[in-house]
Amino acid sequence: MRRQRLGVVLLVLCSLFIQNVRGQNSTGASDDFARIAIAPTIPEAMKNIPRGTQDLLLGKMRQIIGLNGMSALDDAPLFIMTPQLMVLSNDVTPTAPPMYTYSMEVVFNMADRYTGNVYATASQTVKGAGKTEQAAYNAAFNEINIRNGKYKAMMEKGKTAIVEYFNSNCDLVISRGKSLADQRNWVAALGLLNSVPPVCRECFDKANEVAGEIGRNMPVIITVESKAIIDKEPEYTGGQTIDIGNKIFLRFKNAVVRGEKLYAYFELINKNTEDYVQKMYRLYETMLINENGDEKRNTMTKIGSRESNNYLDVTILPEVNTEVICEFPKVNEIRFLRFYINDNFFKFKNLPITR
Repeated sequence: MRRQRLGVVLLVLCSLFIQNVRGQNSTGASDDFARIAIAPTIPEAMKNIPRGTQDLLLGKMRQIIGLNGMSALDDAPLFIMTPQLMVLSNDVTPTAPPMYTYSMEVVFNMADRYTGNVYATASQTVKGAGKTEQAAYNAAFNEINIRNGKYKAMMEKGKTAIVEYFNSNCDLVISRGKSLADQRNWVAALGLLNSVPPVCRECFDKANEVAGEIGRNMPVIITVESKAIIDKEPEYTGGQTIDIGNKIFLRFKNAVVRGEKLYAYFELINKNTEDYVQKMYRLYETMLINENGDEKRNTMTKIGSRESNNYLDVTILPEVNTEVICEFPKVNEIRFLRFYINDNFFKFKNLPITR
């Protein structure tokens, strides 16, 4: 009897282990999939329809993508959502003003930007009428129900296909990223490498390592647009506790110069009642401005025994301060420092340095 019970326990444990291993590359948390970016795109064949109607259709696609846990990003590097339009019937009355009437089938495709391969599709028949061509199109496209189950099924199928793509074509993705960096197209290179979702564990780790290396070596680029954003950002002081969302708080502790490096120490504080996993992307985006007005990029972020210049995650215990160390080239003054986390910058001004 004891052996039978032991056998059952081992069988259950093995089953759980197998499910977990499978899950590492096939399923993931919703925020893992949110890292997958899809570009809603109007094909050339549909550029003849009114511009306002194109914008309406783009908006529908953005909503479908967002509602199903992925990111709608116009310049997404790999995957697109594109519509096809088949006019089933159309009529223009001889009245003054004329009345336009359309019956159409709208097909949405999730596809590979480079090859055009379609991974998932869904369609809906719509009808619209109006006093202008644009009004008729708009009336028809407004019938698209973004919460329809067919779109959810399409996106789920697309997610699975995208995960399989990264698992099967990781070397190609990394090679493209390196090639773009060699062409000094830093933004495109990092955008491509950071599009790998954490659920594709092996590829994600490889891409993370390469992105970190590129991030360390790329120049700091402050555009006119980003400078305007910087000027509008709220400013914080050392020791001030900042709510960064999800009941997680950030606080600057101190900065220390050692040799040719400056180390800025921060704390993450969890005010939830349970453990919280904080994911930190694009760590190289954290930067400071020194006494000469020069921007210096974070070269490495350390949490405990782990370090990276692109991605780290950390489990923060309730009411326990977790130390985060950002490494920079040596400076004499920190006029301001921008800490990047949760897709936002938090700006600290005139931070003291301990020598």
